[in-house]
Amino acid sequence: MEEEEKEEESMSPNPAVDSIDSTPSSISSRSLVPLTLTRPRGLKNSRRKRDLFLSKLVHSIHNHVSNNKRFNGSESIKSSWNITVVKFLVEKLKLELAKSSHHYTDKELKGACVAYFLTKRREYRNAMNPFRSLKEREEKKLRSRRYRLFANRSAIVRLFPPEKQRLWEGVTEELMSDEEDSLHEPGVWVARSPRFRGKELSELCYYIDANSKHGTKTNRMYGPPSDRLPSADVQVLPPHLYNQDFPLELVAQAQDFSLVSGQQKAFCPDLNSYIKVKVEKDD
Repeated sequence: MEEEEKEEESMSPNPAVDSIDSTPSSISSRSLVPLTLTRPRGLKNSRRKRDLFLSKLVHSIHNHVSNNKRFNGSESIKSSWNITVVKFLVEKLKLELAKSSHHYTDKELKGACVAYFLTKRREYRNAMNPFRSLKEREEKKLRSRRYRLFANRSAIVRLFPPEKQRLWEGVTEELMSDEEDSLHEPGVWVARSPRFRGKELSELCYYIDANSKHGTKTNRMYGPPSDRLPSADVQVLPPHLYNQDFPLELVAQAQDFSLVSGQQKAFCPDLNSYIKVKVEKDD
């Protein structure tokens, strides 16, 4: 079951359609898929608008009260029933679009149907595990806030001397703090810096925050370091960006955690040294 879910998550509409239509033309068209990533911006935006129209049409046909052929989210797209539903929807779409100004190929119609199946599949999985759905939304929210924080700091650092700008080179959103919602004060964000971030970069981040509107907001405060683990890409960054001693610190933290009978150890007191560059009360 887990392998099947991974297959569905990594599936894009076009490859799934290819599995339904095994004609030589569909197989040879796989090599053309990457070329769509390099098309001009104008065509890309136009395609998005047409996809929106098509996705709404698929939704309308699939969920019509008279339709009894609907996707089964508990099964794979390759199941005989879901393949039958795709073929049924494609025929209905052709009838609906016969007098329309919108024109689509059979592959585009099948791709829209498969894309809607993935939506129904995701709804089924979330219904089976609601806690997983909440966790995914929380992770998406934190990731979005890290991107905004990275963009804000990148704009501020351009005003700094060249040596500080060079220190910022190679920085990614993954090195930004997690700005979580406070559990005790509504509307307050708790910034938790990643433990694996290099000391020099952390000093620069505090300096940037002290000179930015976002960093000096009264509803933004610092909390204990984040428990988020680094990706493989971050682990190969220079020492001033990535803390090379993080793996050893992680082991030491796990040992200390076992000594306090399940209570979380107090966060690193070294952050007190940054109070001088932060307008707000720091850790």
